[in-house]
Amino acid sequence: MPRHRFIRRALTGAALVATLACAPAQASPTQESLVQDDPLLLGAKTQDDVDLAFRSLAGLGVDRVRVSVFWDQVAPGRDSQEKPEFSGGGSGSPASYPRAGWAPYDRIVLAAQRTGVGLLFSVTGPAPAWATPGAHCVKAGPFRGCQEGVYKPSPEEFRLFVQAAATRYSGTYELDAPPPPKRDGFELPELGGMNLNEPPPPAGKGTVLPRVAHWSVWNEPNYPASLLPIWRDDRPRTKSQMVGEAPAHYRKLVDAAYTALDATGHGADTILIGETAPRGGKNPRQLDGPMTPAEFAREVYCLDSKLAPFRGRAAALRECPRNASERREFASRHPGLFRAQGWAHHPYSLAGGRWHPPTWRHPLPDNVPIANLGRLTSMLDRSAARWGMAEARKSIWITEYGYQTTPPDPTAGVSPARQGPLSAWGEYVAYRNPRVSTIAQFLLLDDRPLEGLAESDPGRWVTWQSGLFTVDRQPKPSLADYRTPLHVVQRGRSARAFGTLRPAAPGLPMNASVEFAPANRPWRTLRTAPVSGPSGYVNLPFRVPGAGQVRLVWTDTATGGRTASDPAPVRRSGNAG
Repeated sequence: MPRHRFIRRALTGAALVATLACAPAQASPTQESLVQDDPLLLGAKTQDDVDLAFRSLAGLGVDRVRVSVFWDQVAPGRDSQEKPEFSGGGSGSPASYPRAGWAPYDRIVLAAQRTGVGLLFSVTGPAPAWATPGAHCVKAGPFRGCQEGVYKPSPEEFRLFVQAAATRYSGTYELDAPPPPKRDGFELPELGGMNLNEPPPPAGKGTVLPRVAHWSVWNEPNYPASLLPIWRDDRPRTKSQMVGEAPAHYRKLVDAAYTALDATGHGADTILIGETAPRGGKNPRQLDGPMTPAEFAREVYCLDSKLAPFRGRAAALRECPRNASERREFASRHPGLFRAQGWAHHPYSLAGGRWHPPTWRHPLPDNVPIANLGRLTSMLDRSAARWGMAEARKSIWITEYGYQTTPPDPTAGVSPARQGPLSAWGEYVAYRNPRVSTIAQFLLLDDRPLEGLAESDPGRWVTWQSGLFTVDRQPKPSLADYRTPLHVVQRGRSARAFGTLRPAAPGLPMNASVEFAPANRPWRTLRTAPVSGPSGYVNLPFRVPGAGQVRLVWTDTATGGRTASDPAPVRRSGNAG
């Protein structure tokens, strides 16, 4: 969801250390486990704290961490209308930016390298004021209030910023910085035991920053809190008269970012576009509303609802090719649209403040919750083919996902007990789609609500409460479900048990067993199978003996150690999942 400025909170990586076993993340070439928590990682003040957080993430079995690279947090003169002086090579050089702006990201790349956790850098707005058309105050969301940084950010200035970031994290950039500050002594109560090795020596002058090889371009550009304007304000009377403006501007931002990444040696990296919010609408009376992700994607590729190129005035209004010659050159003029390996998306099953199960489909077909990802892949495939690039089939990267809980949010959410099973169900839906490359958990720790508002005021809860831990650093029930997700699909007496042991080391020889227990009876094994393939997932069929519970039990064949998932109910007969 929109996160224009990370909400600072007094946390360190030690918040998560206690309950997470310190094992390497499981390799998953077909579906990685991705986590995002900008407040936790960008708000940490020392290298020690970031190292602890990443070691906890590794112990939890996280393959990759998505990090927002906020343009206005790194650039100087964020609120100035005039571009400041950039010494040392201009705004395309990382050395020209304040050292403090890069410091959180330097700590993150070093911690990721030490723990073997991958990174996805999402280079995004808001822009500094000097990179927008001029003083234009807009309501950009609860985190920034009235700001202009999302209004028509300059593609050329964005290109230079991406160039600076890509240069700094190219794998060859030498860090020139004083020793990091000592830890401030702020400790958090331990949640349990965990053996931590001594952290490596701090980075200082002479340290070469690790390379970042996964990038995405701009967060939720179909959402007005992230990019404005979404629609042209030409007083449309009907839906058919509405013209999107954000897709054309996003096309320019993708062009700029791809040019910068390619020029700095990142052209062969994994580059993602999209990062779309899951839902929107179309109302001529609400031109400040979001655009549905499927319509947004079509218009980025200059295609109408029938996936035909816009022509004539419709094309001109959208800055799309207006004649045959321009249409022939469209793919070559916009290489980032076709060479990007994936489309990133945030397929929350959410509408009207209500959370739905992962099989729910939005009544507007151009909205894309997790159950409707096939519409997005089909549309992207047909869009590429329409421009003669049928081979440019994109994978889907789920870079945000999860369920908010009530409590703490009294206005929208599911019970803490349902959060984990619903997320596991969503992971199963993603697993069944061969085009999905990642499944995400958005936030480890709940955000704090906004201060100064009543507990029952929905405005207090515009922050996000989908973490595995509460804001007070207490584990939710979903923490156990994340470590060992289980989803059972039942059709009559036939059923399947889907899950994984997320923290398992890559290649660890394991067996997975489906165990069953009637009420108040001991567990018995229904079937056992070796865990094959680097992803570590199993989807085991079994016959349901009767009403009761099932669980997955993972056995280390070398040591005999066993780890069991939380159980899930099964019926004597019936359908579920």
